[in-house]
Amino acid sequence: MRMIITGSTGFVGRNLLPKLIQANHEIFEITINPDISKELYGDNTRQFYFINDNLNDLKNELNNFKPEALIHLASYLTSSDDTKDMRKLINSNIIFLCHVLDAVKESGLKWFINTGSFAEYYKGDGVLDPAYLYSATKTASRIFVDYYSKAYKYNYITIVPYTIYGGVDTQEKIIDLIFNSLESEKSVTLTAGNQVLDFIHIEDVVDFYITCLLNLHKIPNRTSFQLGTGTGHTLREITAIMEMSTNRSSNIAWGSKSYRPRDVMYAVANISKQNYLFDWKPKIQIEDGIKKYLAERNISLK
Repeated sequence: MRMIITGSTGFVGRNLLPKLIQANHEIFEITINPDISKELYGDNTRQFYFINDNLNDLKNELNNFKPEALIHLASYLTSSDDTKDMRKLINSNIIFLCHVLDAVKESGLKWFINTGSFAEYYKGDGVLDPAYLYSATKTASRIFVDYYSKAYKYNYITIVPYTIYGGVDTQEKIIDLIFNSLESEKSVTLTAGNQVLDFIHIEDVVDFYITCLLNLHKIPNRTSFQLGTGTGHTLREITAIMEMSTNRSSNIAWGSKSYRPRDVMYAVANISKQNYLFDWKPKIQIEDGIKKYLAERNISLK
């Protein structure tokens, strides 16, 4: 399949693209990090260095490439609502997306695979109600994807990953903070830790994107998938599993940080849709996933 990837050098992209290359898909990267793309993927992809004044070049290249699918992973992620982050959020999550949508509108694209955020569901009930400024831009982006889909006659789906862990990321995640607290002399400051989150391993995330590509013919247009395990754990429970797996004690100052004004307190995916459509379930349960996470860091297990 000929496909476009944005965000190819991000966490999900770094884990997904090698699998797509191995499966002999023809990949066109739209990247702002061409040197990193080249280092990661060599000559196995076509790489287009995106800057704001080369939109016509991008459009011409995509029209010649004639993509069948586009996987949109690119995003600026921050928990901050500060004014200094506002421009970055809008530029990355709205304006860049619209540039891509405009560039691909006459290319013959058949499927657009969008990526959302579980923080778009403040109450955890699947109803769009963005909890943060970041997730508000992700919800707004759906409207633009929907418009271009209707105007230029391609289908789209939205994949909403829940709390991804595993592998090695350049951006620190909550599970990394918990790991760093093990036998630490300095305590890690966290909230009370009662948020119920759905932790899904990066290998299952990659497997789901690939499964969707293989089953696009089964997926109704405008379908939104919640990508998790369907099981929730509090941060305190995750900490206990990690302590038990390593026989080490954590040093966390629970409650030393306040919850944010609209912190998501319950975020567990409803995975019935993918189970019904193509019998997909995650393979890695949390205990095994944490053991994999620890093994990647050369930590001896109990």
